[in-house]
Amino acid sequence: MKLYALTGGLAVAVWLIPWLLLGGKEAWDHPSYFLVSLPLMTLAAGYAGYQARTRAWRWPLALILGQFATLLLLEGFGNLLPLGIIVLVILAVPMMAGASIGAWLGRRRQRR
Repeated sequence: MKLYALTGGLAVAVWLIPWLLLGGKEAWDHPSYFLVSLPLMTLAAGYAGYQARTRAWRWPLALILGQFATLLLLEGFGNLLPLGIIVLVILAVPMMAGASIGAWLGRRRQRR
């Protein structure tokens, strides 16, 4: 449960903080999203995968759903919503890689 709180809270924070600092712009409209937020979420997914070791897909999913929910609460439904969903799925790829590597390392450590 702590890992869901970590991933969900981070997802909300990396969307909400830039939104507040940039005057209501979406987080991915600023380079800091790609330079800071995505690497942080990838590390969090890797840590969660390392700790949980099974079903690593759930950590990137929690991160993306947290961002999606925050986006909907702040911006509402728009005509570019389908494109936004596609972009979020693409942005989840590095998080999935991080979670998978973390889970693999966790399983490897457990065997020793």
